[in-house]
Amino acid sequence: MAQRPSVSIPNLRSSPSKSSRGNPNSPDSSDSKVSKPFDRKPSIKSSSFSATEKRAVRVSEMQQQLNQLQEELKKMKEERSRVVKELTEAKKMVSSQNNTKEDLKLYKDRIEFLELEVQKAKESERKMLESMISQTKLLEQTKISLEEAKLEIRSLKETMNRAESLVNGGSHVETNGSSDLIQAKEEIMVLRNELKLAMGAEEKSKKAMDDLAIALKEVTTEANQVKERLLIAESELDNVRVEAQRSKNQLKSMEENYQAALEESERLKFDLDEAITAWNAKEDGFIDCMKVSEGEMSKARLENDKLIDSQRIVREENAKLRDILKQAVNEASVVKETLEIVRNENSHLKDMIAEKENALQKIKQDYESLKVSEAAALGSVNELKGFLAATTSTGDSTRISTAFESRSFRQTRAAVNDDKVNKSSTKFLSDRWKGENPKIQNGRRHSIGEPGKFKGPAFDSTESPEYERDRMFASISNISDWKVPSSIVTDDTGTLSLDGYDHLDVANNLDVMEHDSITSDKQKKKKTMFRKFGEMIRRRSFHK
Repeated sequence: MAQRPSVSIPNLRSSPSKSSRGNPNSPDSSDSKVSKPFDRKPSIKSSSFSATEKRAVRVSEMQQQLNQLQEELKKMKEERSRVVKELTEAKKMVSSQNNTKEDLKLYKDRIEFLELEVQKAKESERKMLESMISQTKLLEQTKISLEEAKLEIRSLKETMNRAESLVNGGSHVETNGSSDLIQAKEEIMVLRNELKLAMGAEEKSKKAMDDLAIALKEVTTEANQVKERLLIAESELDNVRVEAQRSKNQLKSMEENYQAALEESERLKFDLDEAITAWNAKEDGFIDCMKVSEGEMSKARLENDKLIDSQRIVREENAKLRDILKQAVNEASVVKETLEIVRNENSHLKDMIAEKENALQKIKQDYESLKVSEAAALGSVNELKGFLAATTSTGDSTRISTAFESRSFRQTRAAVNDDKVNKSSTKFLSDRWKGENPKIQNGRRHSIGEPGKFKGPAFDSTESPEYERDRMFASISNISDWKVPSSIVTDDTGTLSLDGYDHLDVANNLDVMEHDSITSDKQKKKKTMFRKFGEMIRRRSFHK
C-alpha cells in the first residue's frame, strides 16, 4: 500500500534563538542595551518576556511530541511490512510442503509469534490514540496561549501609544525634565522591540499550529490505514491456520515419503563410501604426480638459473664485442683516411709519371734532333778538314777536327744523361741548351755545318773555287761566335782544350744524380711507412 510522505515540522526552539542572534532587536540585545530602564520598571519587561519564553517552550515540546509520533508511525509501518513479509514466507513454506515434523512445529511457532505481533500492534495503536488525544489537548492550550499573547500585544500597543502621546505632549517641559524624556524614549524603544518579538512569536506559533494540525491529520489517516492492515493481517492469519491444518493432513503422506527417502539415503551412503575410497586412491595418485612435478619444477628452476647466468655471460661478451667493433670501426675509419691519402699520393705520382713520360718523349725528340745535328756537324767537319788541308798545314786541321769531334760526343752524352731528370729539370734543360748555344731555334739544335748558318758563296755548290778561302774563314769566324768557356784554351802546339765542357757535363750529371737520390729517398720512406702500417693492421686483426 502507498505510504504518505511525512511532513517535516520546523524546530521552533531553534528558530527563535537564530532570530535573536541575527536580529539586533533580539531580547538579549535589548536586555544589554536597556538594562537601566528595566531595572527601574521590571514589571512590563518581565511579564512580556516570560510569556514569550513559555510559548517557545510549549511549541518546542509539541514539536518533540510530534517527532516522537512520527517515529512511532515509522516503527508501526516497519512492523507491518515485516509481518506481511513473514506471512508471505509462511505461505511459501506451507506451499513448499516440507517433509518433516520440525517444519510443522516451526509453522506453529511462527503463527504464535505473528499473533503476538498483532497484539503488540494493537497496543501500540492504543498508545498512539492516547498520544493523539494528549496532542489535541496541547493544541487547545496553545490556542489559549495565543489568545493571551494577542491580548498582551494589544496592551503593549496601547502603552506605546500613550508613551508617544506623553512624549509629544511634554515637548514644552523645561530642561530639568529632559532626563525623564530620555528614559521614556528608551522605554518606548524597548516596547517596540518587544512588540516585534511578540509579533514574530505569534506568526511562528501560527505556523506551528498549522503544521501540527496537518501532522495530526496525517497521523489519523495513517492510524486508520494501520487498522485496515491489521484486519487484513488477521484474516491472513486465519488463512494460515487453515493451511496449517491442511498441512497436518498432508504430514502422513510425507512420512511415507520420508521412509522411502531414508532407504534411498542408506543406498546413497553406501555409494558415497565407495566413491570416497575411489577418490582417496585418485588423490594419492594426484599427490604422487604433484611430487614428480615439483621435482621437475626444481630441475627447471636450476636450468633456468644456469641459463640466466649464461645469458649474463653472453651479454658481457656482447658488450666486449661491441667495444671491439667500435675500435675496429675507428681503425677502419683511420684506414679509410690513410687510403684516401694514399690514393691522393698515387694520383699525384701518376701525374708525375705522366709528366715524366712527356718529358722523356721530349728528350727523345731532342736526342733525335741531336743525332741529326751531329751527323750534319760531322759532314761539316769533313768539309772543313778538306778546306783546311788546302789552306793550312795538316797538323792544325787534325787538331781542329778532333776538338769538334770530342765536343759533339760530349754533347750527345749530356743529352743521354738528361733522360733521368724529372719534369722541372727537363723543362729547363732545353732552355739551358738554348742559352749555351744560340744556334738552337724553335726547340731544335742546329749544327755547325747546317745550312742557313754558314751562308755565303763559298758554301754554294754552284759557286767557283775562288770563294773557298772566304768560306773557310767565314766558318772559323762562325765558330768563334760560340760561347766558349774560359777553360777552353790552346796549348803551345795550337790544339783546342775542351776541359770546360767536360766540367759542365759532369756538373749536370751530378745534379741529375742528386735529384734521383732525393726522389728515391722519398719513395723509400713512403714504402717503409706503408709496410709498417700494413704490419700494424695484420697484428690487430690477428689479435682479434
